[in-house]
Amino acid sequence: MSLPFVIKAGASARQRLLEQDFAPELFSAMLGASGGPKWFVLSGLDQFLGGEFLAGRSLDLLGSSVGGWRMAAHASADPVAAIVRFRDFYHHLSYAQGATPRHISDSSRAMVTTLLGSRGAEEIVANPLKQLHLVTAGCKGLLQSERKGPQMLGLGLAALGNVLHRRSLGAFFSRSIFHTGSQPHWFGTGDLPTEYLPLTQRNLPKALEATGAIPLVLEGVALDGSRHKVHRDGGIIDYHFDLPFHTQGLVLYPHFYPQAIPGWFDKGLKWRKPKAAHYDNVVMVAPSPALVAELPYGKISDRKDFEQLDDDSRIRYWQEVIDAGNRLADSFAASLKNGQWRQALL
Repeated sequence: MSLPFVIKAGASARQRLLEQDFAPELFSAMLGASGGPKWFVLSGLDQFLGGEFLAGRSLDLLGSSVGGWRMAAHASADPVAAIVRFRDFYHHLSYAQGATPRHISDSSRAMVTTLLGSRGAEEIVANPLKQLHLVTAGCKGLLQSERKGPQMLGLGLAALGNVLHRRSLGAFFSRSIFHTGSQPHWFGTGDLPTEYLPLTQRNLPKALEATGAIPLVLEGVALDGSRHKVHRDGGIIDYHFDLPFHTQGLVLYPHFYPQAIPGWFDKGLKWRKPKAAHYDNVVMVAPSPALVAELPYGKISDRKDFEQLDDDSRIRYWQEVIDAGNRLADSFAASLKNGQWRQALL
């Protein structure tokens, strides 16, 4: 019987897994990608990782957009409770027809409040084991505007420049890393202009809001201490990540797919792929093609479902994705005990 997940590992990571088994002691970092409701298929896996597999482990966490929210949950005192709160709020989220960026941003802020709970910001900033790193995109020029026209023009120019070279994004955006602990040196950021800012109890909610602030859909966010007036979704720059990781341990990457796309504008560029060397010590765990094929519509949930399905149909469909993700998590946990995870290694 085929497993409902696949494991894709870089060359060095694959060798270590086969020699030392899929053990929590191997990992020193974890990644969370952008992707909005795609996350539901991983919600069960996040609960297993946060509640059992990685409990008590020292870990660096890097995330953008929904991945940043997931990593924040992992850095809280009770990751499982935070993940469930976040999942349930997002699952039942709905918008009135014609909702404005202001209305959608209000919902985003409410979701952050729900994820953090009463003491989440305090717990995350003070966590001695889990160091959180959130990516936002600091905006330049036209992209600082909240008006639709300038934003669309700025995004169009950024997309055009990105076709020519990914480094051209630096003319429109700057990567901002909001982090707990000391300034991170476990991943490289020489590809684009980058600033580093410490996370505090006060700015953490705003940084979470900013990392998920999709252009044209949500309002931009102002963050004290940054050289940029407006921040937007971190996935614009680091959608699925194309960075060198300088970790002693392996990098665990629960992902929606067994492949990665560097930036938001690269989704339609089939030739734009992360450098293989950047994934040498990365272990990706993703739903299998067979699991995805069995879902309604033959796909995992995504943001287009808000437009293409009525609320009741969407919520039922998303529940099926969540249920499939729970089966994935149960199978993955069992495979670590009986050794069958090797059958999923691509």
